Formats: sequence, structure tokens, C-alpha cells
Amino acid sequence: MTPRATAARLARTTAVLGAALAGALVLAALSGPAGGAGADWSVIRELRLPRALVAALVGGALAVCGAAFQALLRNPLASPYILGVSGGGSLGAVAAILLELPRLAPGVPTLPLFSFLGCLGAIGIIHAAASRRGHLMAHDLLLAGVVANSFFLAAMAVLHYVADPTKTSRIVQWTLGSIRIGEVPIAVTAALVAVGLAALLFDAHRLNLLSVGDETAEQLGVDATRTRRRVFLAASLLTGAAVAVSGPIGFLGLFVPHAVRFFVGPDHRLLLPASFLGGAAFLVLADTAARSAFSPYEIPVGVLTAVVGAPAFFVLLIRRRARAGEGTLP
Repeated sequence: MTPRATAARLARTTAVLGAALAGALVLAALSGPAGGAGADWSVIRELRLPRALVAALVGGALAVCGAAFQALLRNPLASPYILGVSGGGSLGAVAAILLELPRLAPGVPTLPLFSFLGCLGAIGIIHAAASRRGHLMAHDLLLAGVVANSFFLAAMAVLHYVADPTKTSRIVQWTLGSIRIGEVPIAVTAALVAVGLAALLFDAHRLNLLSVGDETAEQLGVDATRTRRRVFLAASLLTGAAVAVSGPIGFLGLFVPHAVRFFVGPDHRLLLPASFLGGAAFLVLADTAARSAFSPYEIPVGVLTAVVGAPAFFVLLIRRRARAGEGTLP
């Protein structure tokens, strides 16, 4: 039986994962060709630490969105990548690359802006397709997201096919996912992530009931439609903020919530903050490995999260079945 999400458990979990995140940030700041005690402070201050902070914000955002989507849709495979929001952002960025769109205003980077607009467009399409008579249905939301994602991927493939070699290289770099600094101020990203996280935490106790079923939630006084709409919009906008900075980083939003749930249980009052901290630490470490392990070459962090996350997810699945007494096949 899973222990209840008490204030003491929340404090202990936050302390442990917060310490893990702090350790990951220190490791990221000291890792590199000039790492260790001899690392130049300007490199740490201007390059490594800002990049690590962006990775923490992106990883935390994608992980907490994955946890929210899985509860919202009552589907363990739900994630920001599967639901099409990430695909819409990628399509917006690819279109900006192909069309060589100029900056709309000084200080407003084109690529992140059009990626975020693509996410907004995807949110609108999916929301409209899944709404019926004022109700936002979980099953329809999942189907609409999967179909929209397939369309966005196909559209990106067409744009990729017609692009010249120079643009093709930029498109591939974007769609594989990597941590970028210097385009979007860290303060802007942090503010967007903070607002989205606060909105999801506000509905954490309602997500506990929605994950059981709409009928149970309604009987206990929860407006299932309004809650689902709020959570969907908050998680989608949070996904958009992450994708606009880093491009699509797959598997993190699927794997991390399951890994955290294995240790802390399904109560979203504990699961959501733990997923944020766990996702932040995971992506900081993954990005550090992506830029340091194969130096002087750097691999896209989105590739590394998939390579590491997929086997880890299988191990997690086997252990969870063994814990439930289903470790052997009939």
C-alpha cells in the first residue's frame, strides 16, 4: 500500500531530489574540456551554468507535463511528445528555418517565437477536435493529439525534403533536440515554467480524482470538464515554453514520471513536484554527458535521452511487474 502524501513526505522528497538537482548543476558547471579546479570562471558563468539552468527548466517542465497528461488522459503512454503539442512547435520552427523569416522586432528571436506559436496552434487544433458540446473528453483528446502529431510529423518531412542542404542541417539539429542559450532570456523561460507549474500544482488533488474516473470526480465535487481544460492548457503551454527553447526532447516526459511514481507513489500532490525536480536533474546530467562524453564532438541531448530512457523504462516496467507479483508469464 502506498503511503499518503503528507507534508513530511513532501519535504523529504523535495530535499532529496533538490540535492540531486544541485549536485547535477555543480557537475555540469565543472564538466568540460577545462573542467575541475582549473575551469575558467567566465566559461562557467557565461556558458555552462546558464546552459545547465535551461536544461533544468526544460527537463522539469517536460517531466511534470508528462505526469499531468498521464493522469488527465488515464493513459500511461501519454506524454508531451505523443500528444502533438511538441510536434506543432517543431513544425513552427522548421517553417521559420525554411522561409528564413526575419526577426519581427529587435530582441525577439524568430525560431523560438515560431516554435511557441506552433505549439499554440497545435493546442487550438487538438482542443477544438476533442471538444464535444462544451465537454473536453479524455479519449477524444488522446486521439486528437495522436492524429495531430502524425500530421505535424508528415508536414515536417515534406518541408525537410524540399529544403536546401544548409537548411536541412539546421532542421535536423532542431528536431533532434538540444539545449540552447542566448536566444530566449533565462528569466523569461523561468517565469513561464513557474506559472505553468503553479497552475498544475493548483489542480494536483483534482488530478488524483480524475485519474480514477470522471464519475468519481464529479461525485466528490470536481468539475471534470473545467479541470481537464485547465490542466490541458497549462501543461500544453508549459510544453510550448520548453520546446521553444530546446526543440523536441522525446521520452523524458514519458520515462521520468513513471520512474518517480515507482518511488513516491501516484498522489499528484507529491508526484508533480517530484517529477519536476527529477526531470530537471535527469536532463542536466544528460546534457552534460551529451556535450562532454564525446568531446570535442557534441551529440544532441534528445538522442541521448531516448538511448538511455528506453532501456531504463523496460527495467522499470519489469521491476514494477515483479513488485505486483506478475514477474512470471503464465
